[in-house]
Amino acid sequence: IQYRVWEEQPSGTRVGCLADDLRQSDEGGPFEDFQVVEHQKALPFSVSARDGVLSTQGRLDREELCRGSDLCEVLLSVLYRRSGAMTCLRVRVEVMDQNDHSPRFPRAEQDLEISEMAGLRMRIPERAVDPDAGPNGLQTYSLSVNQHFALDVAVGPEGSKQAELVIIKELDREVQESVELILVAWDKGDPPRSGSTSIHVRILDSNDNSPTFEDSSPTLELPEDTARGTTVIRLKATDPDQGLNGEVAYSLSRHTRPEVQRLLAVDPQTAAVSLKAPLDYEVQSSYEVVVEARDRGPNAVPAYCKLHIKLLDVNDNAPRILFIWDRPGSPGPTVLEGAPRDTFLSLVMVLDADSGRNGQVKAEILDGSGPFRLKHVQDGSYTIVTNGTLDREKVTHYNITLLARDHGDPPLSTLGQLTVHVLDENDNAPVFSTSLYKASFEETNSTGYQVLKVQARDVDLELSGRVSYFIRNATRAQAATYFSVHPTSGLVRALRPLDYETSRSYWFLVEAVDQGHPPLSSTATVQIEIRDVNDNYPVVKEPAPRRGVASLSIPVNADKEGRAAFLVSTIQAEDADSGLNGQLTYQLTRAEPNPLFWLDAATGQLFVNTTNATQLIGQTFRLDISVSDGGRPSLSTGLTLEVTFINLRDHLKNSSPGARGQLSFAMMMAICLGATCLLLLLTVALVTTLCRPEKRDNRAYNCRQAESTYTRHPRRPQKNIRKSDIQLIPVIRSRTLRLQAQPDGAEAPSPGQATLRRPRNSQRRGNEAERQRMLRDLVRLSMAAFGDSIQLSSTSPEVQQISQLLSLLRQGQLQPRTNFRGNKYSHRRSVYGGQDCSDWQSAKDSGRGESEAGDVDWEPGRDSPQLDEGLNHLLNHPDLKMDAAQTLLTPPLPADGFLPDAGDPAWMARLSLPLAADYHDNVFIPNGPPSPEDAFLPRDVLDSSSSFSTFGKTPEKDGPLGGALLSEVSTLFEMLMTQKADAH
Repeated sequence: IQYRVWEEQPSGTRVGCLADDLRQSDEGGPFEDFQVVEHQKALPFSVSARDGVLSTQGRLDREELCRGSDLCEVLLSVLYRRSGAMTCLRVRVEVMDQNDHSPRFPRAEQDLEISEMAGLRMRIPERAVDPDAGPNGLQTYSLSVNQHFALDVAVGPEGSKQAELVIIKELDREVQESVELILVAWDKGDPPRSGSTSIHVRILDSNDNSPTFEDSSPTLELPEDTARGTTVIRLKATDPDQGLNGEVAYSLSRHTRPEVQRLLAVDPQTAAVSLKAPLDYEVQSSYEVVVEARDRGPNAVPAYCKLHIKLLDVNDNAPRILFIWDRPGSPGPTVLEGAPRDTFLSLVMVLDADSGRNGQVKAEILDGSGPFRLKHVQDGSYTIVTNGTLDREKVTHYNITLLARDHGDPPLSTLGQLTVHVLDENDNAPVFSTSLYKASFEETNSTGYQVLKVQARDVDLELSGRVSYFIRNATRAQAATYFSVHPTSGLVRALRPLDYETSRSYWFLVEAVDQGHPPLSSTATVQIEIRDVNDNYPVVKEPAPRRGVASLSIPVNADKEGRAAFLVSTIQAEDADSGLNGQLTYQLTRAEPNPLFWLDAATGQLFVNTTNATQLIGQTFRLDISVSDGGRPSLSTGLTLEVTFINLRDHLKNSSPGARGQLSFAMMMAICLGATCLLLLLTVALVTTLCRPEKRDNRAYNCRQAESTYTRHPRRPQKNIRKSDIQLIPVIRSRTLRLQAQPDGAEAPSPGQATLRRPRNSQRRGNEAERQRMLRDLVRLSMAAFGDSIQLSSTSPEVQQISQLLSLLRQGQLQPRTNFRGNKYSHRRSVYGGQDCSDWQSAKDSGRGESEAGDVDWEPGRDSPQLDEGLNHLLNHPDLKMDAAQTLLTPPLPADGFLPDAGDPAWMARLSLPLAADYHDNVFIPNGPPSPEDAFLPRDVLDSSSSFSTFGKTPEKDGPLGGALLSEVSTLFEMLMTQKADAH
């Protein structure tokens, strides 16, 4: 970027804005951190770091910056950051000249002596100096009007202008002894400036001849490396006069520039020009030397020789390397280890004072310096950028060696070294020494117990390498409440005593987090096993002790002989410990009498060692039992067991249903809740039944023949047969049953007329007395079956006595053998005529509770309201009589073998029907193979039945109570009889 500024501007004058110019050059931003690279000498410019504004700093004097040069340019390097990367920018500022200097002569007044014998056209040089350049510099001279001298302006090899006074008229001391001249030097500035000098010329008496140089304007080429003291040229001037007037002396002209006077010397006798100081082509490449020759006579007239010396460049300067980075005060440039490729590190300026090929320099980075490369910016300027990835954990710093070589003959080279420090980034997560830490210790530890120590290492530096520990993702009832980890040391401690019985192991994750930005973390698993300690005493569960004493009642059947040793109870104890600490041993520490009881040490089973336990009835024994675990030391629990032998018969007699029927509060709540739900369901079912319109067709169908035998009625609209259109009508079609005798005078109907139907109320009341009699006979037979082992109160109602019998059965006092009587209902799936016969419900029941209490296939349960009503009526009937039990067992059979209006076949069959050897004889299968008894039935009965027949589903003539209750009692009776038979 190039700028122009006038000299002599005040400090702080804005020159330009680098950021704006960079944006105009289509370079992406943002731009920040502008700074001027340090130079060999102070620069009169500064750059704003924020926005890159370039401004003057101090006095801007072009003549001081660029002395002797018409074009004054100041070069400076500016570093700036673009998108995080440092970039170098070369800025060229041209300082434009102002006419702030006037031409100036060495002296304001001069004295000049000239012999009257001086020849015409003789030249006397004069020079003025103007530091300005261009038009503002020295441009011309003017001379005051006179008769003897004229002015000639000569241009030197460097373009400098010099005034020469030329004698145009012979001088005559006798006519005029002196001449006064005024010489003025002018520039062409705006406005123009001038400088003058007053010359006093004295005319001397004649010294007829003056010295004359053989070559008044020689040119000499001289290598810049010419040694000091070397004679570069010998001049020669001759004077034809004799004596002192012919002896010539040499010297540098008084108008010679001071720097030339420091470099060259002229021998006054020999006119040898020699070097007083080394030459430097890079400082000045040519010189103009004026040598004066003067004889030693009076009124000598000098002669002048202009010697032009041109220096030849020699490759005498090795390249010079200058490293410039963004923080000059630091020992070297720095770079983040995660920096991308081509990240700026340093600006490299390669300088060579030589010219031509001697000053052309090439730079390169030597191998082994690291992942870096040189990026050429412009002549003599490079930038060092990254050329790969850096990893501080592997290499903390790099020494970059730079070689700079010129193209001279022979070439000169220079090595430069730059140290680059790699800054740490948080690019490494902490690493645990192991991924799984295991530890174990005994329970009941102390608070703050040191369990283990986790350790993670982070190779990053400072905050990025500082690790803190935390517990994360704890399980097992939040393990963080039981353990803690020190945030800096990683020490894991127990916060409280732990219990093996509560939890045997814990595991959790420990997270190590560094403090970098962003923070990185890693985890390790900590697994802690708790070892069991024998810290729990055995606890006796059965028999449940109270204050260390438990009671045990042993019922003894005095009517039977006991075994030699029998089990009376099992001592059940628990120990919360595990292993040997939880292995229990039972010991009978004290028993009186000692041989009577024996305790199994492993199982805790308590045996009575006697063959006659009857004699022990009424006695109480006190046993001391010790339950010990296998720990070291062993822990034991004592139990005092009071064993009492009681009579089994007394025990059963004193057992009341009320006591056994006591319910807990929870059970009572459950029963109430269940009853409420049941009542709600019954209400919904009742409402649904009452509100549902009846659209039933009371035509009967056989499941197999319904579709094939049904014909369309001529006057009835056709409709599809549904399940609700089928009415089940049980028909007696089975083998001959042993039935009760009919009342006198009753005529047995034919089998075809034996369709079950609803019993009338008069018939129901007529049979209640008979049912009550049968119930009492059943109780008497049951008492006879059990003999003397069971005693029931004769004053109790029959139902309560039967309840006592059922209670004995449920308690296990009596174990009658199960009597399998076959199926009550025959059930066969078949399809005939496209009709599915798998559903043996009532044809009026659609599965949604549509059956009514009046349907022939409906049976009330035990919880039916009709059962309670019938039971109260049965127990309170005044005309109940008890007849012989044989009437119940073997009722007389009518002559024709059929029962016209049979009661409930279910309980009758259980009491009176002998079981056939084959179970097929006990069930009826529609359309199955005929039974042998079918031969006794008339042909029309066998063939005319085309409707459903269900065994055991006859109408309940005597109400819903009799059939259900007596069926249950008959089952009980058969079980009792079977047990009695087994006993005999």
